[in-house]
Amino acid sequence: MKIKRPLFITALSILVVIYAANTMPKSTVMFSLALFALFIFIHKFTRNKYTAALILSFVSMLFGLGYLSAYSHSMFAKTSLLESMDVVEIKGEIKNQGTSGASQYYDIKVDTVNGEKFPSFCVRVYNGDMLERGDIVTMSGKFKSFTAKSNYIYNYSQGIFGYFYTEKIKIETDSISINKFFNNISIKLKDRAYRIFNYKYSSVAIAMGLGDKDVLNDSTVSAFNFSGISHALVVSGLHVGFVVLAFNKILQYIPVKKKIKNIVLSIFVFLFMGMIGFTPSVIRAGCLVLAFTLGRTFIQEIDNFTVLAIIILITIIVNPYSANNGSLLLSYSAYFGVIQAARIINEKELNKVIASLLVTTFACLYTAPVLALLGMDTTILSPLFNLIVSPVIMVVCTLSFFLPLLYYVPVVGNIVCGLLAPLNNVCIAFLLKFTSFVKDNLDFAMVSLSGERTVFMLFVIVLVILIAFIRFDEKRKRSLFIIIVPIIVLMCYNYMVKDIVSVRVFDGSSEPSYIVSYRDKNYLIMTENINNKRFTAVMNTQNIDSYEEIFYCPESKFDTEFISQFSDKIIVIDSTGTYENDIVSISAEIEKRSMIYVMNVGNVDFVFNHKKADLSKIQGDFYFFGSDTPEEVSVENCYYFYPVIKANKQMAEDKEAVELYDILTIKINLKTGNYSIVKDVKNFGSQL
Repeated sequence: MKIKRPLFITALSILVVIYAANTMPKSTVMFSLALFALFIFIHKFTRNKYTAALILSFVSMLFGLGYLSAYSHSMFAKTSLLESMDVVEIKGEIKNQGTSGASQYYDIKVDTVNGEKFPSFCVRVYNGDMLERGDIVTMSGKFKSFTAKSNYIYNYSQGIFGYFYTEKIKIETDSISINKFFNNISIKLKDRAYRIFNYKYSSVAIAMGLGDKDVLNDSTVSAFNFSGISHALVVSGLHVGFVVLAFNKILQYIPVKKKIKNIVLSIFVFLFMGMIGFTPSVIRAGCLVLAFTLGRTFIQEIDNFTVLAIIILITIIVNPYSANNGSLLLSYSAYFGVIQAARIINEKELNKVIASLLVTTFACLYTAPVLALLGMDTTILSPLFNLIVSPVIMVVCTLSFFLPLLYYVPVVGNIVCGLLAPLNNVCIAFLLKFTSFVKDNLDFAMVSLSGERTVFMLFVIVLVILIAFIRFDEKRKRSLFIIIVPIIVLMCYNYMVKDIVSVRVFDGSSEPSYIVSYRDKNYLIMTENINNKRFTAVMNTQNIDSYEEIFYCPESKFDTEFISQFSDKIIVIDSTGTYENDIVSISAEIEKRSMIYVMNVGNVDFVFNHKKADLSKIQGDFYFFGSDTPEEVSVENCYYFYPVIKANKQMAEDKEAVELYDILTIKINLKTGNYSIVKDVKNFGSQL
């Protein structure tokens, strides 16, 4: 039986099984493979359709697991060898640089270790020296491998295999490398971009045209992410496509053979990759274009799926852990969606507007499972937003790259830049205004592809499909119903909850602590040093991995060593004042060891204290009895935890307090200040 697109089946199978092997327990992967083998066996003797393709997929998965195991063993041997040395001297080239928090880091492709060749190995160095991409450096110091806690699979997927703590560093000033050559060009182009474009928009132009996203501020990145067009800020397949399209237009006016044009185009794509910095996304996109262009030139006919398969296989052979690289999965799934859309467009001969909408819709649909795996947010209006701004993005990407290049052409370059730079500024201004408007007014269209909204939507979709098959006989009406109704339901659901904040209260050991959740972001307000076991259990039951911010209100000495792994921003409230962000405000009144705290969320006040502080003048909405409850508490809702009620039983009876068994959830509307208490059997015990 002939197998259709065998290379693509092989590549996809290896990609899936390596991802599973790195993210699931070994027993689960083996059990799944055994079930797959059983399914193939039964399928052979029942339908026997696509059996050869299924067997090829199964064999490819076994090969992928074997290759991952061999690669992991080799990498473990390398890291163990380096870690066993007291002092290591490495020589290599800086292939990437960036910042993490306030620290500067450099990724170094290792050439030699203690004078001996050490291939296929990269380390990350945190160093404040002014180094540049392409520099050849010799360093001595200590190597430290990644641990499970430092998320080694993520680092491995980026091609980084350990930290290197430098004691001495030496730069070879007379060294010449391709990266150094391209880095010098890139620096000059960025300098020209700052001169050509308006200072308000130059950072966006540099990000979209020259690939340096570090120059952007957080608000711009957040607005683009919120609008579902964050891909515009990372130079990848979209940008390569625009630049190649523009360069192809230029080549049309040169009277040479098509093969020569394709060769010139391939050289240009390589130069473009170098000027952007040979980033992983650009390498993937550039290699796809090169494979397609050169294949079409020398093989005459090339299949998109085969090209995609070749690039995936090369990437995995170089580093099988790259199967867990989020940007790789997103770019390849988007490319796969575009291929499928192109096939439909060619068959149906659709007009340009419908074709553009179909391409963006399919790209969003095919990336949705990956976004769900990565726990990322997206907007269900993303196809529409992309359709609106795609022409503008194309103009910005093209002009932001070509104008700094043209600036070097005497006279003509200056004239062209003077004429077109204002157009680029206007387009960038439009993008900034558009993304800002979407973030401020259309937030109800945002959806997290993990969590309660996903469960809700799965339920709605299943229900809608059942209704559609029962109600509609005509295929077209049924399809429209299945597509449109879930989208409308989701938008209505998000619109209803767009201003809702959840406050979850739990007992750490003797005092209440709070988890505040808004738009899939979580904030923790701790009133004591929580028992580690209890805290981990709460995190697991609430499906929370980390917090945007942690506010720490300690009774005495505070311990942040354990809690620091859950957030990069910990605010210790140990003095009188107000501590706040956009969602939570905490007013602290501290006098010696007597402490009063009022947490305000949407004009709803949660009062808590240490050392029986005087709360007689505090009017709040919620109070939770702890081990040191004061004499006077004036609030609307009182609750107590059983372990601490013995010392406060009479007061709890007077306040008609309710026993709290588990985690209490309060829903608050930020705009109206109205709140509702989520009543469920787990939360409440009997009243005193």
